[in-house]
Amino acid sequence: MYDEEKQFANAINHVPEFGPKTLARIRNHFGSYKNAWEAEVREFLRIPQLEKKALFSLEKIKEEKDPEKEYKNLENEGISLILHDELPNMLKETPAPPEVLYVRGQMPKEDLNFLGVVGTRRYSTYGKEACSRIVGDLAGRNFVIVSGLAKGIDSFSHEAAIRHKIKTVAVLGSGISPKVLFPKENKKLADKIVADGGAIISEYPYEMKANINTFPQRNRIIAGLSRAVWIVEAREKSGALITARYALDFNREVLALPGSIFSENAKGTNKLIKEGAAAITSSIDILNVFGIESNDSIPKSYEEFSDIEKKILDGISEPILKDDLMRKLGLSPSEIIPTLSLLEIKGVIKDSGGEIFKVI
Repeated sequence: MYDEEKQFANAINHVPEFGPKTLARIRNHFGSYKNAWEAEVREFLRIPQLEKKALFSLEKIKEEKDPEKEYKNLENEGISLILHDELPNMLKETPAPPEVLYVRGQMPKEDLNFLGVVGTRRYSTYGKEACSRIVGDLAGRNFVIVSGLAKGIDSFSHEAAIRHKIKTVAVLGSGISPKVLFPKENKKLADKIVADGGAIISEYPYEMKANINTFPQRNRIIAGLSRAVWIVEAREKSGALITARYALDFNREVLALPGSIFSENAKGTNKLIKEGAAAITSSIDILNVFGIESNDSIPKSYEEFSDIEKKILDGISEPILKDDLMRKLGLSPSEIIPTLSLLEIKGVIKDSGGEIFKVI
């Protein structure tokens, strides 16, 4: 029975030293996780590159865990398991796909447009607004937003997807259990994702806590599931750049939001763009990456703009240099530069050779 194989896969996955590559070697050596569980522990010594200390952990797990009972507990919590042969093809083709994937909710169909969206926890207003607006503008285009449920940009991408009826998948760096779900502040968001028809997924055992090593590993799953990965904001050493590196390794498209040269949050994304990442300033850019034609224009109702945006638009009666505009309106660089960037993303102004002009 296939469910029986899942019982034993879940049990063996609790051995902390067994990562996805080791689990795959174990499965290949024994022919199944059932056979592996029922084998003598000394048989594992014949598997290449297996850490001997893992055998002590395996002995302990075999003493503590009842595979059938553990699996029934997962079913009672509404958790399903996906094994290696059931993984989405995009993820299955990566160098180290998960052997066991825990799922709460419903994984969207593979033929949809999976877009990874990640960024810094220490976001700016510009990054938040750009992420929320551009993700929202993808509504009705069969997109799935894949992110990591972290504070900041990850959360905003999930929330924008939910608001605009776009399916979203959160890949965790912890187990799925509410006791360990990280960050704990996002438990309600996790519930909304599932209620909206999306999924919370993790390769880690149900009640495993996050640690410093789990987040880089989960980033490979975000990249693996996605046809393209959009880095919204990232400092020079941001964890979001790890996802970008995985995306490059997996031959995925890397996208980045351009930002001010004065912003720490833009140093990582601007560098990506210099290295060849596609600059994303509207949803149209993302549609182009996915080969989706669009005749849509970005909404330009005057009422949708903030007071400072309206003030700047009113001040651009003709092409004007940025410094002249600041003096004319009495605004500081910290006020005007992020707002000009947002207005450009909204498609209502352009910067040509240092001169700002309206296009509405």
